Amino acid sequence: MTYEEGTVMNFRSLVSTTAWHDLIERGRRRIYDSKKVILAQGDSPEDVFVLVDGLVKVAQSDEHGNNLTLMLRGPGEVLGEMGVLLGRPRSVTVTAARRCTTAALTAHTFRSYVDEHGLRNAAYGLAVERFTACERLQSDLRHLPPTGRIARVVTALADEVGRPQGQGYLLVDLAMDRTELAGMASMSRSSALAALGRLQSVGVLRLGRQRLTIIDPARLRAVARGEQFPEYLGVEGGTPSM
Repeated sequence: MTYEEGTVMNFRSLVSTTAWHDLIERGRRRIYDSKKVILAQGDSPEDVFVLVDGLVKVAQSDEHGNNLTLMLRGPGEVLGEMGVLLGRPRSVTVTAARRCTTAALTAHTFRSYVDEHGLRNAAYGLAVERFTACERLQSDLRHLPPTGRIARVVTALADEVGRPQGQGYLLVDLAMDRTELAGMASMSRSSALAALGRLQSVGVLRLGRQRLTIIDPARLRAVARGEQFPEYLGVEGGTPSM
């Protein structure tokens, strides 16, 4: 994923259509209802899951037991691949945020697939890009004002799971409450609500209960970079509804 360009890289983008269908056909179809755990942090890497349809939430617990949502992922992802390739326990928990259709492959089957298609280096490169994007997001959050923080997180989510609408709008299915979104931005819930309200009041976002519509992606990205525009300065905005 490249933040400045607003494009997302996932496993599907690495392979041809034929190779993608080959991957799915090697797996066993599994359905996960919302809130069901697909992968658990600390578990041994026995399977890989191809996300055919749906939305998942990637989260990580620290040594104190605090759980932080890191990102949402959509169709075209492969889940748990690096644990399998490196032989390491799961580093995150992946939960179905919406009903998901997956194809489950054993570790051996996935490794055979990667070697047959010459994808090992590409898979490692994707993992590095994901890690770098996460580090970049956390670094940016440390230097942004409150509204910039929430804009940065919303932009990252839009890059991952945003769906184009008419008039250049982007629809983002958050699949989380405001407290979780605030946690992603390293903010209190009240500060996040105020920041969302400001962005809505100046016509950048339109807020729903568990989704939002980005009305002006360019202005949102500018705020996420720490820039401000004249009509934004001094606007307090209202507090959005839950």
